[in-house]
Amino acid sequence: MTDARPGGRFERHPRLTGAGLLAGALLLAELALRLVAPLPLVFAHEMRRAHRYSRVARVDLRPSQSVRLRIDRSDGQALFDFELTTGPEGFRIGDLAGSGPPPAARFLHAIGDSYTMGWGVDGASSYPARLARRLAPELQVLNLGVDGFGAIGATAKSRGLADRYPPAWAVYLFSPNDIDDDERAAGVARRGGLEHSAHEILDGLRRSSYLAGVPFALRYRLQFRAGPAPAVVATTPAPSPEALLLPEPPPQTAALRAPPLPTFSALLQYRDFLAARGARLLVLALSNQPESLQALRFCREHGIEARLFDVPPALRIPDEGHFGAAGNEAVAGLVERLLREGRERAGELE
Repeated sequence: MTDARPGGRFERHPRLTGAGLLAGALLLAELALRLVAPLPLVFAHEMRRAHRYSRVARVDLRPSQSVRLRIDRSDGQALFDFELTTGPEGFRIGDLAGSGPPPAARFLHAIGDSYTMGWGVDGASSYPARLARRLAPELQVLNLGVDGFGAIGATAKSRGLADRYPPAWAVYLFSPNDIDDDERAAGVARRGGLEHSAHEILDGLRRSSYLAGVPFALRYRLQFRAGPAPAVVATTPAPSPEALLLPEPPPQTAALRAPPLPTFSALLQYRDFLAARGARLLVLALSNQPESLQALRFCREHGIEARLFDVPPALRIPDEGHFGAAGNEAVAGLVERLLREGRERAGELE
């Protein structure tokens, strides 16, 4: 029997037909993007695969992932091209061949954001990995850095691993954007259970679709755009650890933002958490920007050991700003020196 109603299928079932056409168009677009796979879109997709939504810190690393992250300059040369590999507990490791750090009685938790994680360099070139080679076998170093973390995410990740990897030391590399990241994380933590669930579903959908990554690919392309690579890259001798330390500012110049702020509240809770376990905390505040000066002053006023430091441009990724391999090595040398000085003051070394 034929349908005697006038008009075609679209006229008879406009919504159903329109939805089918839209779904087909989206499927074709998804297939086309996967076939062409422009580099910024691959970068956005791999970023999603390596990261996940966090109800505590807004973002975190996914366990047992290994991705290659590359963004090119305008001349086609790589601005950065590095591998990001995580172990089963969701922190950066050298490769997936091992399940994590070897057993040890004492650990150092290196916490912070992308500067700690080693954004732009492979895991073996990150400052925690370089530091691990300097401190082994006495201390094993965990790289708990995650891009997008402030103190809330950084300290929560350390606390969550403290029973399995009891810290003797923790080193928090504070960067000026941590205060803003913590304010966003605090907002995320206030969401209700249903809203968290919706964001987790959305996060999973974005991870599985190239099409959903288009806005992020455009954002990343603008964020990391750079001109042609320099014709000649100047070589600079590795600085001494002392050269990275910045002069102590006068107290009045640091009074720029007053606590309480989520960053400082998290630091106080973490200080007490470590003290109860007999562990010590060192804060390295990056640069002399207002937020770093405030963090330095806050730490000093609350009995937290803190130093102000910076890494020269020659040791950073050109046109991007994160530490290059040489910059990470320099930071590892600085941390090693400060840890030794702290232990000497405490009478732990002869």
